[in-house]
Amino acid sequence: MKNIHAIAHTHWDFEWYFTRQEAQVQFAFHMDEVFSALASHQLDYYLLDGQLSIVDDYLSNFPEKTREFKKYVQAKRLFIGPWYTQVDEMVTSGEAMVRNLRLGTQLGADLGGAMAVGYLPDSFGQSQDMPKIYNGFDIYDAVFWRGTPLEKNARYFYWTSDDDHKVLVANIKNGYYAGVDLVENADFKTLMTRIATDTTANDLALPIGGDQRAVDFNLKTRIQLANAASDGDYQVKESTYPQFFQALAQTQDLPTYQGEFIDPSVSKIHRGIYSSRYDLKQVYDELERLMIHQVEPLMAMAMDQGVASKQGLIDTIWKTIARGQAHDSSGGCNSDETNRDIANRAQVALELGRSLRDYLLRKLSISLGTEGVGDVLFWNPWPTAQHFTRRLAVSTPTPNFRLVRTTGEDLPFTVLAQEKRDASVLKRDPSQQDHQYYYVTTISCRPKVPALDWQGYRLATTTTAVAATALKDTSVIENEFYQLTFAKGQLNLFQKATETWHNNFLTFEDGSDAGDTYDYAPDFKDWVLALDLSGAKQVAFKAGALESTATLAGTWNLPQDLAARQDEIAATKVPYKLVLSLNKGSKVIGFQFKIDNTVLDHRLRLVLNTDVHVDETYADTPFGTIARPVTEAHLQDWQQIGYHEEPTSMRPMIHFANVHTDANSWSFITLGTKDFQVIGDHSQLAITLFRSVGYLGRPNLTRRPGDASGLVNKLVATPDSQLQQTLTFAGGLVVDPHYDPVALQAAHHELASAPLYYQKQTLNKFTTPIEYFTMNKLAQVVEHPIPIALVDSQVVLSSFTRSGDGTGFELRLYNPTAAPAQAGVLQLPDTASLALVNLKGEVQQLVAHGSAAVQLVPFKPGEIRTYGIYPVKAR
Repeated sequence: MKNIHAIAHTHWDFEWYFTRQEAQVQFAFHMDEVFSALASHQLDYYLLDGQLSIVDDYLSNFPEKTREFKKYVQAKRLFIGPWYTQVDEMVTSGEAMVRNLRLGTQLGADLGGAMAVGYLPDSFGQSQDMPKIYNGFDIYDAVFWRGTPLEKNARYFYWTSDDDHKVLVANIKNGYYAGVDLVENADFKTLMTRIATDTTANDLALPIGGDQRAVDFNLKTRIQLANAASDGDYQVKESTYPQFFQALAQTQDLPTYQGEFIDPSVSKIHRGIYSSRYDLKQVYDELERLMIHQVEPLMAMAMDQGVASKQGLIDTIWKTIARGQAHDSSGGCNSDETNRDIANRAQVALELGRSLRDYLLRKLSISLGTEGVGDVLFWNPWPTAQHFTRRLAVSTPTPNFRLVRTTGEDLPFTVLAQEKRDASVLKRDPSQQDHQYYYVTTISCRPKVPALDWQGYRLATTTTAVAATALKDTSVIENEFYQLTFAKGQLNLFQKATETWHNNFLTFEDGSDAGDTYDYAPDFKDWVLALDLSGAKQVAFKAGALESTATLAGTWNLPQDLAARQDEIAATKVPYKLVLSLNKGSKVIGFQFKIDNTVLDHRLRLVLNTDVHVDETYADTPFGTIARPVTEAHLQDWQQIGYHEEPTSMRPMIHFANVHTDANSWSFITLGTKDFQVIGDHSQLAITLFRSVGYLGRPNLTRRPGDASGLVNKLVATPDSQLQQTLTFAGGLVVDPHYDPVALQAAHHELASAPLYYQKQTLNKFTTPIEYFTMNKLAQVVEHPIPIALVDSQVVLSSFTRSGDGTGFELRLYNPTAAPAQAGVLQLPDTASLALVNLKGEVQQLVAHGSAAVQLVPFKPGEIRTYGIYPVKAR
């Protein structure tokens, strides 16, 4: 006999074709029904979708309901968490996932306890790293719906990650709404047969709920009717996922699977969503970078100097990020009104994050001693030394100056721009102004800044014109690794390590997109344009000692819309500007691109014409890397086997995409774009820059036949998703004889780390929005920070933050490779304790105490490891 676990729940996208505000109204009344059903025992249990953001909003509006909420959570009748939002697993960084789960589990604990089940019933694909992330939060069971391939079709199985962590999975193959038939239809036996396929288990999960579905007050009656009709084949009972997994764990011989799940077998998977609403993906990527690479480590560094930690501000920003990375919000598959709200929230969070960063930089800098400090202070809040080219703006009373280290050596720099400004009080008659001129000069320089430390430079006057250091016109730019030229309308790259020319290595491609915000789909009659740079009207190569740039600007003629493309009429002029840069000592070719998009329904891709021919692509995952086939196994027979969309090999990335052979490696490092594909003869790496589409969901697409995604009976126009605006893109290219994912993540850190500096001056009171405010120094002089440094490491440094309890630091590392890796030496103050902590921040094991240098244990393939460093210097 089958034991059917009927699990009452609601699936509550907090925004979608409706706004968050509209959903809050519905949820406020929904909770009245939930409390009523639990109080009257019309329901024994209820699951609030495994996410706390909706609860957070609810209790902020109705704080008087907190006690009632806790009562049912503590009684294990109302289930919440563990997520803050139901995250998109394919384009969200591992650190953002950890923050999301921390926010959810912490809020859940405050309300009586978060459910220890990794519950993501609607995410568009499952990342290979989820088992090890879940285990880091003491979660050993997981629920999801989408993604398992035909060859891995078990309903219940163990899922392992590349470091051998595992979770027990319930793949709700019939959807999170499967149990609605129990309530609304009388054919109980057919339902029970449907949910019993692809498993020999006697315990089966039957989720009863749906999108914003009202409470089913008649569930007990329907269960009685179903049991009466069972003939002893099954027994239905009200249950919970924790109860279900406890029973399922007794099942013998469940299969074990490994890897990601991104196949459209049981439902649509929406591979085109990785490139939908680029503008939203870019701004939330920027927020991630701001927090992970600047604000959080700088806050930890400042805390050591006596600055009060403002965890409330940090949590507020991370909550905004988590809301923007929920699967629908991240995908951009929403109404225009909703997407505007998502974008506006991001701007508010950016203002908070930038202001917090700027405050900390200023507070630390003005609190340094006065002797031998300098005027321009560079800060490095990362536990590894930094030595890369930075851009900054300095304000000086005269146009000419030097940067001199306190020990006397000059810091070479290159002038990029200089502007004369007036600090005088404004008058209606400009002739009455008492002019107080000063100069703002943008420069690039390459200071060495030790780990978790600062380096100061004095601004000295000079008679030597700084213009002598400015970029010079040239026809070729180069550094230690590359030479770049432009000839006969082609960009050509000379790779010095292999002494190889890669001619016409960078082009673009524009084709139709007759899809929607869920999926890319070419039109039934497409016209793909290969775009080169031969028509560039502005070509400027400029070389400097530290930084060199190649700028090409022009216009492309593109079809205005699908009709023009079908007629092969390319009459709309679209301006573009491409800037490539080479910095001293860097293997990263800087990439910046701007386009004024005025055409409709199209997809624009950057194409790297490599010298490698591959059958697999590589990209990073939340805490690892993954190889994927260039051509999907079921690309030809997907309709015959019942797949819900074409399994096109469009691939997600978080920080980089790569193709390589034993001879050479090509990588694109992204600061916002999330989609790539290998095309042509398996040698072209195509990076999707953006897609322009006009509808939330559309039916009968070339790649996705059948009903529209989202709403099947209403065509929702989304003209904002045509992205009729100026779009900017940033990233980098790395061409190297060897593929090294650790080095690629370090290169991403270099690109992601905007220069952290502060100039002590009174000329320019508007360097930041809060510079005009007065500020007191710290009570004590800021010293060189606590000596913590990671050296000789061959793993990725993922994050450095204050510890959750505020008494120390957390350092997270991971090995993205399939081979063991040396962790290096962690240098510490000789009074510190070093401990292993889990992803929740809980201490698991003491590693060392009183050691100035700790040789870290080598990492297993795929391993994540978090160290707690205690104590913070006593004050």
